[in-house]
Amino acid sequence: MNSKIFSILFNKNETLKKPSLFINLPTNLVPIGLIDFCARLGLESNEIDFDLFQASNQQYSMEFLQHSSTFISQNGSIFTLYYETESSLSTLLSTIASEGMAETHTDIPSSYYESLSHLWSAYGTGEKDEAHPHQHLSVKINLQQEIMSNAIIKEVCYLALRLGLYATSVSLPVVTEDHRQFSIDIKQGTENFMELSSRNVIQICGTKDCLPTVLHSIAKEKHVSEGGLFGVWELNEKQVNVADLLYETTWEDESEASYILNALQDEPNKMLDAEIYLTASKKNRDEYCLDLYKKFSNLKTITVRSAFKTGLYWILEEVLPSVSGHFEQVKIICKDGVNQNGLEQHNRWIMELYPVDELIEMQYGIPKENVQFELSSTQQHIYSVYVDDLLIAELNPLISELDYVDGQRKVYPTTAGYRLFEDGKLVQENAILSDRERFYKTYINGFLPQIVGKLNIDVTNRDQGQLFPLFDRIEIDFTSSGIEEELNVKQEANSSFEALYEDLYFNTLDYFNELGRRLVNQPYQAPGGIIPFIHIEENIYKPIKSVIRAYKWHEKTNLVPVTKRILFNQEGQFETVEMYLGNYLKVMKMNDNLKYKIKNVYQLSTRYQNYSEVKLNYGDISYKGNVIPFFEVTEPITSDFYSGLKKSDEKHTIVFEAGHHPNEVSSTPAILELMEDIICHHPEILKKINIIIIPLSNPDGYEIMESLTKEHPKWKHHAARFNAVGLEFAYVKFQESVFGEANVLPLILKKWAPDIVIDDHGIPAREWVQPFAGYACPPIFPVSYTLPSAKIYGIGRYADYDTREVQATNLERVAEKVNMIFEGTIFAQENAYWRERYYKYGTKWDPQKYPIEEMGNINFYRSMEVTPTYSSVSILRYPQWVALDIISEVSDEIVYDEELTSCIEAHKLFNQAIIEAALSTKVNKIKQFGRYFKKRPIEIR
Repeated sequence: MNSKIFSILFNKNETLKKPSLFINLPTNLVPIGLIDFCARLGLESNEIDFDLFQASNQQYSMEFLQHSSTFISQNGSIFTLYYETESSLSTLLSTIASEGMAETHTDIPSSYYESLSHLWSAYGTGEKDEAHPHQHLSVKINLQQEIMSNAIIKEVCYLALRLGLYATSVSLPVVTEDHRQFSIDIKQGTENFMELSSRNVIQICGTKDCLPTVLHSIAKEKHVSEGGLFGVWELNEKQVNVADLLYETTWEDESEASYILNALQDEPNKMLDAEIYLTASKKNRDEYCLDLYKKFSNLKTITVRSAFKTGLYWILEEVLPSVSGHFEQVKIICKDGVNQNGLEQHNRWIMELYPVDELIEMQYGIPKENVQFELSSTQQHIYSVYVDDLLIAELNPLISELDYVDGQRKVYPTTAGYRLFEDGKLVQENAILSDRERFYKTYINGFLPQIVGKLNIDVTNRDQGQLFPLFDRIEIDFTSSGIEEELNVKQEANSSFEALYEDLYFNTLDYFNELGRRLVNQPYQAPGGIIPFIHIEENIYKPIKSVIRAYKWHEKTNLVPVTKRILFNQEGQFETVEMYLGNYLKVMKMNDNLKYKIKNVYQLSTRYQNYSEVKLNYGDISYKGNVIPFFEVTEPITSDFYSGLKKSDEKHTIVFEAGHHPNEVSSTPAILELMEDIICHHPEILKKINIIIIPLSNPDGYEIMESLTKEHPKWKHHAARFNAVGLEFAYVKFQESVFGEANVLPLILKKWAPDIVIDDHGIPAREWVQPFAGYACPPIFPVSYTLPSAKIYGIGRYADYDTREVQATNLERVAEKVNMIFEGTIFAQENAYWRERYYKYGTKWDPQKYPIEEMGNINFYRSMEVTPTYSSVSILRYPQWVALDIISEVSDEIVYDEELTSCIEAHKLFNQAIIEAALSTKVNKIKQFGRYFKKRPIEIR
């Protein structure tokens, strides 16, 4: 009978494991073995209520009767414990608790207690260095004999019940003389307190009258991550930087239009033909042309071309309008873009024409398939245009040579200036340099070295520029004239201003990468935030100007708070906390308010309060002081206390991370809409799986995006891609840093040990132009994102481990499911459209830089070339139990209106396929450690 009680109390076929038991303990009984029984009761549960000792219509009850012998019997729903003495009853309860338990496991990572806040942590109990689907509880509860009472033992039972809840195995008995890893000493004292007397030793003291309420407060308090009080004082100590101005400078120069005009005045006064290259709209170029005719009577003909995307505007404005009559085909032969020590790719001059074929189709009715490109390594001119196989025109744009920020490679952007011809012969060529280039060179070669000179760089500190920044941020305020033109192709646009923005942002990051390599032999991956504010001036003659400000990183040691003592008042409530910050002791009155707030975009803190399926958690505090929430979306959890690990053992668990790069604007609304759709229309899904959602993992980046989109709502805004200090915070996951945004996924992995990890991302929805980084997107990216390769695609990963075969098979099966779900949709058509664009402009000329791994309806990359290898990738870190780790990419940087709606729907459909794959996969259990657990990694069916 002894071994059957827990199988009777818990139906193994139910996913909810919650004790419904009333322990009718007589007031004269204090059986110490009841503590062991409750620890085992917690172990068998995945939810608990604190109602064991109150009758509340429980399904079962436990009665106690004195008898001539000691044993347990069952009559219907009543368990009766017959006992000779209290001691024999205690032994019986301890025996019942221990039956069927395996030996202590040494292969499960140990939890530890180095602060009182570790008692109830964000993932249950104890601090963990690494996540694991199992947690072993090795606790020793020492209860002083002098304070033994019925009231106290009930509260200690609740303490043991909750400790057992968070464990998947327990060393029993917990009331023992044997050694255990963690001990709780409960004793009588003159004041009421809880104290961490040494590592893994917690002492709870109080007067005999107050101790029950003190224990009750401790056992029932929730962690701050779940909206409780426990640990709120430590979270309130999170370092949030307040930045002081470190450096400020202003800069002004004449515009390129004025430079060109002044330079022409110094040319010989004889009859000439002029080609002018100016960064300006067609309207401003035409007006400039008229101004030049008025000022220079010696110029017979004047052609004013664009200095930005020169080839594209030349073909559309000059070459094709010169063709008389109807034509069928256009062939553009471009010079190979590769230069010695240059960053440009083979297709550099082809890319600068994008999207010329679609614009020709719109303007002339010629199918874009009839506009073809060729590359030539011998052609003298950069562009040769053939119409119906007849050579129509040739062009060499004005080009300058510029050092890249690494000091080793070169770039060759088109620039401003002029050429003068006499009787068709070139007599003068003068590259003036565009407004963008003159400012950029001054910024890179002048301002950045000045800023570096003011930084307090410690070359002996390997964490500087990695776990904390060199500076808080650099703000770049720049104003000039240029080109800002929306094209009638998708949401495509040509913008010399945005091109400068991208160059300033990414090349500054690369500048500090190189600085780190030079100074400390590793790139500075977190130098500080880079925020370009680019302003458009319509008057091409007005001087260009800039203000540059650098803000100081407030250098303060990242001290981890350690709570050593908590005092309670006479009512047993938390009163005072004693916490160490390094060697400094901080004593504070208990404050039940978390001083940081959730950034309530998408109503993250209010929208889901009425859904019983949603539990809001506080993951951590971001670098700039925003609470980062995550949602646990499950079949309604009916208790305040539950175990994510155990719920993951009963059902498969999927984590969706969204908003990692906030300029990828569709992932957050997509996952929230999908969550609501499941709750409101498909609640049966939650009977089979758990869904954990990080809806906005980078709120600091979102704040940057908000500020930047006020002036330019349609730019890509990559400055809002990384966090506040320009860091891809995935690099510092699982490391102790000031970036709380890096801690949320690791916390979830520890709390839930999910089977599937999905990171919803985005790519540019239109051309990404960086003239000062080889024209394409920057060299830090192994593959090109110059153009979207698809409307939506997937990237899957698996580990080179003994689970590789299972994970690779899982990935193939899920890729097939994703491919099938997109069949016949508009997204399959759009994927085909973008695949053709990507191939025509990129893959055809450089397949390694522009890879395509297609599956018909969707691109799905399963090779390792596009896979990050840093140790924070979940499946690489935890290959023993993570079955799938997938990134989705939607072309949504930054989209709006109907295109945003479309990207949201594409994300939802992709994630739906992942959910369907999990739903079709049964939970298979195998015997481990003497108990039955889910076999992992799961095998997708």
